[in-house]
Amino acid sequence: MNHKTPFGLLKSSVRIDKKRINAVQRALNWCETILTSTLWTPISVGNNISLQRTINEQTIEIFPLEAAFMDLGMESRFTTDHLPIHLNNANACVRSIHSHSRPLHTDMIASLILLLGRSDINPAAVPRTLRPILTAEQISSLPPPPPPRPRYIPGQPSTSGREFLPESRILELSDQNQNTIFSIQFEKRDGTLRNMTARIGVWNDANGDENNTHVAEGAMSYNPADYNLKAVFDMENGQYRTIATDRVTKITIGGLTFRTASFNE
Repeated sequence: MNHKTPFGLLKSSVRIDKKRINAVQRALNWCETILTSTLWTPISVGNNISLQRTINEQTIEIFPLEAAFMDLGMESRFTTDHLPIHLNNANACVRSIHSHSRPLHTDMIASLILLLGRSDINPAAVPRTLRPILTAEQISSLPPPPPPRPRYIPGQPSTSGREFLPESRILELSDQNQNTIFSIQFEKRDGTLRNMTARIGVWNDANGDENNTHVAEGAMSYNPADYNLKAVFDMENGQYRTIATDRVTKITIGGLTFRTASFNE
């Protein structure tokens, strides 16, 4: 089935949900609408149209049709969950990882068209991986980064006096039960107990969007394992979170429950 868009033809050999294709087409039409008030230049690439702009001698190219491919589960030359954008002819790592119901790639592309299509770009809004387009003056105007996270000393005892399950057992159980929903109670660094229903691994949600705790963990500015933490997906909040693997008082996973005397009902 073929679908005509302002940036080229969408050709699909499988049936696509009508609501999904309509949402993608609306996003592409919106991209076309806002394009007229920006500084982007349309570039024909075969039968498709990309958008290009040079900012401070750095060339950015956006591929709206590739974003549509990704939204519709079609084959794309870009990595899943990353926006189809080049910086100086190389893939730029621009992605959204914070929301469970992630926006469409095409909607995020529309936002970038607006953000980077102006003559007066807001430096603070530019994704970190695209900051080479900023001048030295713009970079100096950016707000200071947050203070470095205090390094946690592995094995440092909790001051709460609680009994915890062996961390090696928690890591073993999580590795053995990938993509399994489990419940866990652990002590936060402030000494309070946290109950969570979570999941670890790679899976597609009801909307067909991929969730990947391994990718989320790799995108963090620090290595969670250095702090006895592990990235999980909080099923109730619909967001990526971390659990303290060395301070677990109870875990129910794979049909088994393990707890210590410090577990709090």
